[in-house]
Amino acid sequence: MLNNLKALVVVLGLAWLAFRLARPLCLQYMPAPTFYRRRNVWFALTLVAFVSPTFWSYALFAIVLLSWAAARDENPLALYVLVTFAVPNASFFLPTILINQLFDLTQYRLLSLVILIPTIVRNWKNPLLSADNRLRPADWFLMAFLLLQVVLQMPYESGTAIARRGFLLLIDTFVLFYAFARISDRQKVSEVVLNFWLACGVMSLVGIFEWTKTWLLYTGLSELWGDPNGFAFIFRGGGLRAQAASGHSLNLGYLLAVSLGLFLYLRSRSQRTWFDWAVIGAFCFALYTTGSRAAWIMAMLVVLVFVMFRPGAARKITGAAAVGTLVIAGMYLTPLKELVIDKMPLIGTSDQDTVDYRQQLWDTSMPLIRQNPLFGDPFVAKNMESMRQGQGIIDIVNGYLFTALFYGLVGLFLQMAALLAGFLKTGATLWRVRSLDGDAGLLGAGLFAIFAGSLFFIATAGYGPTTYLLSALLLSYSRCVDRAPLAAGAAAQSTPQRMRSRSVA
Repeated sequence: MLNNLKALVVVLGLAWLAFRLARPLCLQYMPAPTFYRRRNVWFALTLVAFVSPTFWSYALFAIVLLSWAAARDENPLALYVLVTFAVPNASFFLPTILINQLFDLTQYRLLSLVILIPTIVRNWKNPLLSADNRLRPADWFLMAFLLLQVVLQMPYESGTAIARRGFLLLIDTFVLFYAFARISDRQKVSEVVLNFWLACGVMSLVGIFEWTKTWLLYTGLSELWGDPNGFAFIFRGGGLRAQAASGHSLNLGYLLAVSLGLFLYLRSRSQRTWFDWAVIGAFCFALYTTGSRAAWIMAMLVVLVFVMFRPGAARKITGAAAVGTLVIAGMYLTPLKELVIDKMPLIGTSDQDTVDYRQQLWDTSMPLIRQNPLFGDPFVAKNMESMRQGQGIIDIVNGYLFTALFYGLVGLFLQMAALLAGFLKTGATLWRVRSLDGDAGLLGAGLFAIFAGSLFFIATAGYGPTTYLLSALLLSYSRCVDRAPLAAGAAAQSTPQRMRSRSVA
């Protein structure tokens, strides 16, 4: 408990610094009372979590506080993304009398029940949003994919287990996707983006501290609650891989790569050049501390795709490539070669076994997919014993292979049809508004770039709830911009020249 209190002091100190430095930028996207209320909710959740002896005492407090805060928030989805990573996503079964196991409650599910579902219900009751509430093709594709997962398990599970599986897929995935795909105003989309970046900004400082001090600040919390993270302490090149409250270094790497891309848009309203470079430097350093080479490549792809939509893209990309080549060449002549270069993908020599594992995974999976191409095999893991690692798990790190193995090519098609709907729509919308060089073009470029990077990350490290959230956010963006193209143009024309010139990455 004492170590948890020490960790709490560090987390609160780092969070205070992050919120304090980010406040001027945050106030460009939200009113001051809203910023302070959300910030105080984050601090309250964190404080109570670290001093609570059980998850349930924290959960009861969180339900009351979040219900109060969400009811008063003009954009509850922005509150959702800010507090999602306030504590680790530990898992605990709900105590029941008549049923042995109802379902396990996590931080994500608690937020879905307390924030997302009430928000959806309020939108249903709003006659002005009736057109937004109807189901769209992406919703149908996602529902079909989730229903397929339930149906494929029916021959092997009891009715209670099937009902539980369906309910959890509903609140874990569909509710999340449905809620974020129905943001009705572009300003609210920007506000969600800002709060997502802010939450990850706190984790970036925590990650740097964890790597520097070789101390994972949140693992003691999960242990105290009774759900220890057995795969928390992972090293690469002798350094501890940071994870903050994300649960894994891969998760943190992905979130930081996403947030770095979002900041390329957010900095258009920043008034402090030193702050912009400090944020970019902090996120790049934090990305390094995760040791996630997939996230490093994703971050580079995000920046590359974003720059492609900006004026003078070819010149900027060529210049960046030249500078990067010179920097890497210089590192070979310094001790940074062992510290940085050897850990880099493609050119590094450290932990090449992970690269070999991914190739072996592909070679093992393809014949199994061909055996059950349409609907996969729910017991395919029994034929993959050669892939079992020293940790005792078969780690199917390729998200596309995972879906194809367990749910077949039909499942993969349904999943990607849902995920790519917003990506393709945003691409079409961005192509139309990008020349305006206004808020709409910058926001679209940032969202399009991070999802393009996500498509690569899925192939190397899998997917999670954030992938569905971002896909839904792309749908909201494209619909908001398509509804008011003149407003987007007006915003571009009213954007100060200084802001436009500094927004080019």
